[in-house]
Amino acid sequence: MAQLNITLNQEEIQALLLDDRGEAFKQILQTSLNKILQTESAEQLKVAPYERSEERTDCRNGSRDRDLNTRVGRITLHVPRHRNVPFKTLVFDNYSRSEAALVASMAEMVVNGVSTRKVSRVMETLCGTSFSKSAEYSAPREPGIR
Repeated sequence: MAQLNITLNQEEIQALLLDDRGEAFKQILQTSLNKILQTESAEQLKVAPYERSEERTDCRNGSRDRDLNTRVGRITLHVPRHRNVPFKTLVFDNYSRSEAALVASMAEMVVNGVSTRKVSRVMETLCGTSFSKSAEYSAPREPGIR
């Protein structure tokens, strides 16, 4: 396992906390998770960015943005991409499973006779995001399969 060191600037954090505490926690979480994703990528490739090594297993291929709904709000993460072997992370595997369980419970509510409007209101209250009545259910995928 790689070791991750995150340095937090006290002045920046104090400025964030004075403006909006909720936004401060979102920013700290987003920064921390992005660093974790970068570290996981370097660990899987066995090489740091812009470093050359005989142990390299693959090449970087940019990144893509992916939203993650958390208790402190929606954050956008920059997920690294690898050229030949898919990037694997635990951050989204756990998230995908819980989202699939949430969508399955929504479908079960509709099957049991609860109106889609009521289901939508309940989910918006619980999650802070809205789901359309045509939201499709996808079963949890095996790790590494995209």
